[in-house]
Amino acid sequence: MKKYFKRSSIVSLLMVFIFSTSYSQKNIKIVSLAPNWTNITAALGAADNLKGVTRYCIFPDSIPHLVDQGKIQIVAGFMDVNYKKVEEIKPDLILTCTGVQSKIRDRFIKEGYKVIHMDETSLEEVYSKIILLGNEIGLEKNADKLVTQIKTDIRNTVEKYKNAPKVSVYYEINYFYKCVPGKDSYITELIKMVGGDPIYSEREGIAPSVTWEEVVKANPDVILVPIWANAGGPYFEGDKVGWGTTTPHEIAKRTDAEKVNAIKNGKVRYINSAKTKQAGPQMATAARLFGETLHAEGDMELLKMDKVPENMETAFSNLIEFLPIVPYEEQLQISYK
Repeated sequence: MKKYFKRSSIVSLLMVFIFSTSYSQKNIKIVSLAPNWTNITAALGAADNLKGVTRYCIFPDSIPHLVDQGKIQIVAGFMDVNYKKVEEIKPDLILTCTGVQSKIRDRFIKEGYKVIHMDETSLEEVYSKIILLGNEIGLEKNADKLVTQIKTDIRNTVEKYKNAPKVSVYYEINYFYKCVPGKDSYITELIKMVGGDPIYSEREGIAPSVTWEEVVKANPDVILVPIWANAGGPYFEGDKVGWGTTTPHEIAKRTDAEKVNAIKNGKVRYINSAKTKQAGPQMATAARLFGETLHAEGDMELLKMDKVPENMETAFSNLIEFLPIVPYEEQLQISYK
């Protein structure tokens, strides 16, 4: 009788555990305040747990559809959070990222919400936060698999460029508030892994500032410019200063630009910013795009481009993978002032 009772108790406890795990996972309500977190959550198989996202969350494709269906609410841009909407959702977990959202994170923590924050300082930090989220929502195995897949895909790209010559690169995050991926950015790691030597990447921070004079002195072999659909720009005065992106022609006309190897050899290139600035499942794609752009042949015709293209397919389709996206990073870049 005791033996039977013991077995019954064990079975009952297991059933309770399985039911509790399933129940809690099903009912965990998540608000993601960053596109990369939304992509990660969906990649873990928890898209149905998302109840609030930003208007810039477009990966994967299912997210905009869920928003259109009213299953997910838009509760923020990047810095402009609708706190009332978030409170109405009563989320069990809020996801934030980078120093730009640190005050948002702190406010929610102070109000008693559980928050997972990602600073995007390194690949290892991104991996660890994916695992942390998986553990938090009961999808540990999915998180392990996702991290393993990202690492594998990145390794495959790195292998392709292991014998490629080093290429110095200036990744101009913003044309007005000039800054580059710094010492504390996973983007710096990715660029180096595919044969790039990002200028001034030894500077502290995720996006330390630089001057154009410093860029000329560093004399990069390649200049990368972020692009997204209907970005517009550049704007050098007025309320929209620093918004949008710039053109290869504008860069080629800067003071002493003719002294820079990237200008001399026609290696000023647009790159899809939604896929190179999103810490999560897109990192493997980012590594591939960096490799392709860094080691491609020059094209002097690109320096004549004096208008930001609405669709990158018309400008550089053979090298840059492009999907229609919206500029979620505009607010992020204004914060670099």
